Amino acid sequence: MPKALFVYSKIWVSSLLLVLSLNVQAEELPLIPPFIANKLTTQDSSLFSIYQLADSEPEVARKKLSKFSLEHLEKTDDIRQALYYLTIFRLEGALGSTEIWAGNKYAEDYIAKLISLGERVDQNWMMGEAVLEQVIEFVETGEYDQASQHIALVIEIAKQENYQHLLARAMKWRANIYVESSEYPKAMDDYRSALEIFTHQKDQIQQARVLSNISTVYFRLEEWQKADKYSRRAFKLIDKVNFDNPGVKAMLHINAGIIAKNLNKPELEAKHLRAAVKLSTEKGSRYAQIYALANLVTLLLQENEIETAIASAQRCLALATEVSDKAGMVYCNEAVAETYLKQQRYDEALVLSEKVLAQFDVMNNRKKSILLKEFISTIHEERGDYKQALAFYKQYADEGKDYLFDERRKQLFALQESYEAKNKETEIELLKSENALKTARLSEQRTLDQLWMLAALIFCLVIYLLYRRYTSVAKTNFSLRRSNATLASQSLEDPLTGLHNRRYLEQWLETAEHNRQLDAYDLVVLVVDVDHFKKVNDNYGHDIGDNVLTEIAHRLKDNARSHNDLVIRWGGEEFVLVLALAPESNIEFVLNRLRESISSTPIMSANHELTVTVSIGAIGGIKGDVIYEQWDTLLAQADKALYKAKSSGRDCVKLVGTY
Repeated sequence: MPKALFVYSKIWVSSLLLVLSLNVQAEELPLIPPFIANKLTTQDSSLFSIYQLADSEPEVARKKLSKFSLEHLEKTDDIRQALYYLTIFRLEGALGSTEIWAGNKYAEDYIAKLISLGERVDQNWMMGEAVLEQVIEFVETGEYDQASQHIALVIEIAKQENYQHLLARAMKWRANIYVESSEYPKAMDDYRSALEIFTHQKDQIQQARVLSNISTVYFRLEEWQKADKYSRRAFKLIDKVNFDNPGVKAMLHINAGIIAKNLNKPELEAKHLRAAVKLSTEKGSRYAQIYALANLVTLLLQENEIETAIASAQRCLALATEVSDKAGMVYCNEAVAETYLKQQRYDEALVLSEKVLAQFDVMNNRKKSILLKEFISTIHEERGDYKQALAFYKQYADEGKDYLFDERRKQLFALQESYEAKNKETEIELLKSENALKTARLSEQRTLDQLWMLAALIFCLVIYLLYRRYTSVAKTNFSLRRSNATLASQSLEDPLTGLHNRRYLEQWLETAEHNRQLDAYDLVVLVVDVDHFKKVNDNYGHDIGDNVLTEIAHRLKDNARSHNDLVIRWGGEEFVLVLALAPESNIEFVLNRLRESISSTPIMSANHELTVTVSIGAIGGIKGDVIYEQWDTLLAQADKALYKAKSSGRDCVKLVGTY
């Protein structure tokens, strides 16, 4: 009996020491996933702390791990073997394989060992961790079909074992796979589920990763403001913790650089992309370095650093080839093609671009395929083959419009539905809390009524404080209503030109068929495109380009005939107008007058006098009661007329007739 008591006492004391040691660690490290914490003993705590550090401070973790003998662990302890392998996986993600060990020791060597260990000790969670590492390798090398097949097994294991942290990571990687196949609503569902788990477990590093992934979804949908919002949230979370993971930081900077580029912030773009290259080159993973270099090439070419751009593109391709990153090789070849064009090596640029285009089609990356057709059009134009240039530009424009109207609108609508469903759940919870609060206040009031004679002074004080509170809340509510009204107005306006944007157009179309004021008019839908606007940006800079767009917007607005006319900033250098004309109006005369309002008077900007022309495509004879249902068809007809105007020499009007 005394011996048994001694054994139980020893177990109890060991457990207590483990809890105390883990609580001390938790003050400095992310919260321990409960699933693993429940399997640890005091002997495991030191290796587990290294496992945690591998995510936040990989260099420190690498040095500490080198003091452990894997051969000894393989003979003595199953859980510590698993922790050792898991730490290696984390270090490879942060530092890259060749930075962890000398020789031929790579993390992939340990995947099979962890699977074997899990089978031997009947621990499915170990197999789930190992298979997830295989998924990551498949994604990083562009083997998305293989990744999809394996990720389903990981999710099944995580659910069976109730291993929430593994489930969240698996859902995050499944979402990454969905993004590559443009299934954005599915990706967002997985990202949000993963984010909820990581938030509950207080894993701020993983939260930052998911937020950055969400920003990727929005910038693929060209919702740059939303993308920037989530990117900033990711950086804010990273800044809160002691974090020195170059691989993760590099990917965050790459995303932020792409967003900055599309928000016309070239200095911020350069800062982020150069930071990504520096981090990934010095001690980050090869995959982060590949994508940082691929994005840096375009920036270097814009800055006319030709030799540096060429060297970066070749380095990118060499790295992607070295690690067999198929997707990386495609992006790097695209960067090499850009350098060929800059060097006027047109034939080589064309051959390589067509090869990359075929690979994007295989990868089902529709957006990149569309954008590359514009690049191929530019190559043909530079080499003087204007017929081919026009053919590829037409493909780019037609497919771009289809993507914009079909894919992007459908995806955004699905995302909005998902958001609203989640928002309703939140509102229900808020209403429950509000009702509970009201009930508590009523109870408090009844108590005060019963004790008013004994606490008259306190009661008066409470009334005064409540009055102050009511006044403060009333002021806050008024401020919020005014702020919401301002935000609602801003969401319907283009911030550069002050014109209405696409969101406003959608609202206008929904009300047009019931707008009786339009019955007396024939409507004309036209698309206005600024001729050779890219040359304005290239020759004078984006600031002057923005001034030109703003002045054109003002002239279009000033020449609108009545309050029923609509002028929309469609995006880039394109504007969409809906004019309400009397049935007897000469449409071509009206449209040519609109065109001449741009070309007849030069635009003054920063001491530059710029003569700018526009091309206009239009379709007329439309009634207000059909414009909503037939909008896509009408706009497509106007767009085709625009291409006729451009192919006819630009600075002209093409009217395809009446509808």
